[in-house]
Amino acid sequence: MNLNALLKEYKLMTIQKVPLVTQNINNTVEIIEGYSKKIDDEETNGLLGAHNSTAYRVHEIERHLHNREKWFGLASAPDAEVHRADRMAGGIAPFALLSGNDDFGSWVQILGSGDTPVSDGSVSFDAHRYLVTTTDSTEVFVIQLASGESAGLAAKILAEEFTENPYISATNNADSGINDVMSIRVVAGTKVWARVACIGKDAKTINFYFGIHEYEG
Repeated sequence: MNLNALLKEYKLMTIQKVPLVTQNINNTVEIIEGYSKKIDDEETNGLLGAHNSTAYRVHEIERHLHNREKWFGLASAPDAEVHRADRMAGGIAPFALLSGNDDFGSWVQILGSGDTPVSDGSVSFDAHRYLVTTTDSTEVFVIQLASGESAGLAAKILAEEFTENPYISATNNADSGINDVMSIRVVAGTKVWARVACIGKDAKTINFYFGIHEYEG
């Protein structure tokens, strides 16, 4: 086969491939357009959809910013580790945490396995904010929150699986307003615990209420 014949055969092969390339491009465009419609034009299932999908995570963030808060104080009639908190209302006392000697005091359960969900259809929650009513020191307090079973708290400490917030009061009263908490979401029915340290002090008390956000997914 001479050079001219080879060139003709090459051109023919190239022409035959063009429709295939064009079709592949069209298919790719249709796929991209489909994803664009899903993001921009179509409803998503959000927290009720695929776990950890983009829509799920976006809805999770939106719910954290725009949600209904539920606030709690010490249960008037506690029931072991099942019921530890009543909804914040008249006659409901705050929780009280006692520090150790320049160290953390004992864990106090502030949410029982039967205290959540509050709203029908909610399957998870996170601790969101707390309100200090009184303290008996103007030194810095450090509040720690952990979730799970009491038997697993020691392991939670070793694994750093807790959240903590500093708090200081200039007057031994509630003079700093409501304080935000950064915490993970947990399954409804999960127990929540708290403990406190007062820097450089022994046996100091902090009293507080706290609020949660609930999620349907």
